[in-house]
Amino acid sequence: MIKGRYILTALLGVLMLISCAPARYVLDVEMRYAPRAEVDLTDKNVTIAYGQDGIYPNDPFLKSMAEGFAWNLRDRYQSSIGKVKVSNLKSASDYANRDSLLNLLVQTGADVVFLLDKVNLQSSSFSFVMRCYDAMNQKDKVQLFTGSSVAESMSNTEEVVTQGWEAGKEVATAFEPQWKLEQYSLYYFESEDWYTALEKAEAFNWKAAMDIWMKYLKAKDQLKSACAAYNIATASYMMGDYELAERWLDYADENADLLVSPGLRKRINSRK
Repeated sequence: MIKGRYILTALLGVLMLISCAPARYVLDVEMRYAPRAEVDLTDKNVTIAYGQDGIYPNDPFLKSMAEGFAWNLRDRYQSSIGKVKVSNLKSASDYANRDSLLNLLVQTGADVVFLLDKVNLQSSSFSFVMRCYDAMNQKDKVQLFTGSSVAESMSNTEEVVTQGWEAGKEVATAFEPQWKLEQYSLYYFESEDWYTALEKAEAFNWKAAMDIWMKYLKAKDQLKSACAAYNIATASYMMGDYELAERWLDYADENADLLVSPGLRKRINSRK
C-alpha cells in the first residue's frame, strides 16, 4: 500500500508539472517586406512622369507604359498608397537632377516621382532609363534604374499601346511590396486568459492580446513571466515597433531560456 501511494504521488507530481508547462501555438502570418527596388511607396503620393525631350511628346508606347506602371502600383498597394498620377513632360532632360525633380514633386503634389526617360523602342525589344526621387527618403538622392525586355509584334498603334501597358506593369513589379507566409510561435498556459489572448492574436488584435499578457509579467513563476514577455515581444514586432520588441525579448531571455527566442531575435534584427 505504501509503495502504491508513492507511485500515485509521483504520477500526480508529473501531471502537475505537465499541466503547468507552457504550450506553443503556431500562427501563420503573411508578412510584408520591402520591394526589390528598395523604394517604399507606402502612404506616399506618387507621380509617374514621362517625356522624350519634345521629340515624341505624345508617343503612345511611353504614355501607355507610364499608365500601366501607375495602374499596377495602385492595384498592388491598394489603400496603402496615396494618390498615383501620370504626368506628360515636354522635355525629360529638364528634370535630370535632384533639384529639378524636387520642383516636379512640388508642382504635382507628390512625395515620390518616377521619370521615364530615354526609352529606346525597336521592332522586337525595348530598353529604358528611369529616375526616381523620394523626398521622404533620408538618403536624399536620385536613384537610377535601367531595364530592357523583348517585345511582341508592334506593327500598329494598338499593339504599341498594349506592349507599352504590359511593359509598365512589368517595371512596377520591382517596386511592389513583397509578401511571405511565415510562422510565429506564441506561448500559452491552460487557462481562460491565455486562450482569450490567443483568440485576440489570431484576429490580429495585438493590443488586446498584449493587455492580457501584461498581467502575467510579474507572476511569481518566472517561466510564465518570460512567456508573457515573449508574446508581447512578438506582438510588438507584428505592430512594427522593433525596438520595443527587442526590449521585451531581452526581458523574456532574462527570466527563462525559451526555445523560439533566438528565431524571433533574428527576425527583429533583420527589420532594424
